[in-house]
Amino acid sequence: MQRSPYISAFILLSSLTSSCQVADLVFHTGTWSGVILVTAFSVVIIWIIVRLMGKRRRNDWTKP
Repeated sequence: MQRSPYISAFILLSSLTSSCQVADLVFHTGTWSGVILVTAFSVVIIWIIVRLMGKRRRNDWTKP
């Protein structure tokens, strides 16, 4: 029965926040994680392209 105060506090705090605030928090978190993921993916793709172009340019026998 020691968990009863914790459960009561959780229920009280969750009832004080509105569902709109919770949804807003979830969407903002999702937005920022999406922005970070897309930025990281773009940087990796650009890095791979630059690495491939650099190797191709070094191995090109037609250029002096």
